[in-house]
Amino acid sequence: MSANPSTTPRHFARTRWTLVLRANVESSEGKAALSELCAAYYQPVFVFLRRMGFSEDVARDHAHTFFAHLLERGFPNVNPQRGRFRSYLLGAVKYFVGDLNDRALRAKRGGDAVHETIDSTDDHSAVLNVKAPAVATMPEIFDREWAVAVMNRALSTLADGHAKDRFAALRPWLMGDAVASQAEAAHALNMSEGAFKVAVHRLRKQFRELLRNEVAQTLDDNTDVDDELRYLCSVLAR
Repeated sequence: MSANPSTTPRHFARTRWTLVLRANVESSEGKAALSELCAAYYQPVFVFLRRMGFSEDVARDHAHTFFAHLLERGFPNVNPQRGRFRSYLLGAVKYFVGDLNDRALRAKRGGDAVHETIDSTDDHSAVLNVKAPAVATMPEIFDREWAVAVMNRALSTLADGHAKDRFAALRPWLMGDAVASQAEAAHALNMSEGAFKVAVHRLRKQFRELLRNEVAQTLDDNTDVDDELRYLCSVLAR
């Protein structure tokens, strides 16, 4: 059962990332928090690996391996007073790719690296079809996918809290892609236009709170949620 977005606190004293930083993987709380974060932000890592040149199947295999290692080791020797989960994850996956490249280079030079056959799996998770900017560095690509993941998670939580037909009618005014008039949409829901406007206003407010909630879960206590939100919005606007 999800919390009422309108009552969600704006400061999260014990966010998932805070739990990871404080406990790492040495406690059940730390393990659970890291597992939730890894599941939530698998997609940016997968897309990053694809943009690094790996095929879809190989990228998925590498992403699964990366997160399995991360869940096992956690983040040793991190400073709880610095950083966001986004930053740590990008640094970790870049190191992971560098290690893959080093092993591949050693293999080409006749090293003793172990060769493993990567089989296709039945994992057909949809890839976010986000058009990349014409020119972007790899960190910018990763951050853009991260911003999309944050938005999608908040939107999914918002949808879960509303009747399907009602949310479908209100959603276009949330995302800025409405075609019909509010009067037409209100009529379809058997609402007055005034009541419909109020419903849209409340939906936007709930969405903002859910966004704050989602972003806060990836930050340390002392990190500014508003700064991170502004940054992610700027990344999407590029």
